[in-house]
Amino acid sequence: MNIEHTKENITVTFASPRRMLSSASVGRGGFLRIDTIVNIHTSAGEIQNHTPETLVSDFLRRKKLNVGAVGLLTSAHFEYAQFIYLQEKDIKVLAVVTAGVSNALNISESSSTGFTGETIPRAGTINIITITNAYLLDECMVSSVITSTEAKTAALVDLQVKSVISGNQATGTGTDSVAIVSGNQKNIQYAGGHTLYGQLLGRAVYTGVKSSLERKTYKGIKLDKICGEFQI
Repeated sequence: MNIEHTKENITVTFASPRRMLSSASVGRGGFLRIDTIVNIHTSAGEIQNHTPETLVSDFLRRKKLNVGAVGLLTSAHFEYAQFIYLQEKDIKVLAVVTAGVSNALNISESSSTGFTGETIPRAGTINIITITNAYLLDECMVSSVITSTEAKTAALVDLQVKSVISGNQATGTGTDSVAIVSGNQKNIQYAGGHTLYGQLLGRAVYTGVKSSLERKTYKGIKLDKICGEFQI
């Protein structure tokens, strides 16, 4: 595994395709096997003049990466990206997080919108990529999305982030994305709070979201050392 982190992108590549579950609407989403995930910084001007598909495909072509890669977009500050690595017993978890909340909302509330579900880019997205050495069964990958979302919302609650629409507590933004990457080792079926994997995942995502929104510059374990933990 390799991670490239600049102010313009975070690119995660694997030596061979890995099982993933992604909510990405650009590139490929859903259940898949792929060797590349990209999280690309964009701007309001780029969003107005280019489609998300064009922005991602141009980046992949320029970097000579897999054109079928999972592609995430955000205008969040990449200098505050977080790489939270946790290990306990034989389970390893990494959460890669970029976070912005200029688009913060409370999902339980209605807001005035003409948007009906098609792809639309917005600023202020929380993008979460999680990676583990464990082999996650399909149901565990879905449960990992739930755990990651709960952890993200817990961070927003603790930081008292408010909806830009109502001023009430925010639960996320209108454009958040997540990608769950499985490993090839110990089989895991559950990702809830009663499991070690779920607790590690939740803590990593919570710490990543909170630290990114607090505008902390990442000063943790060097990325090449983290990547070495996932050479499986």
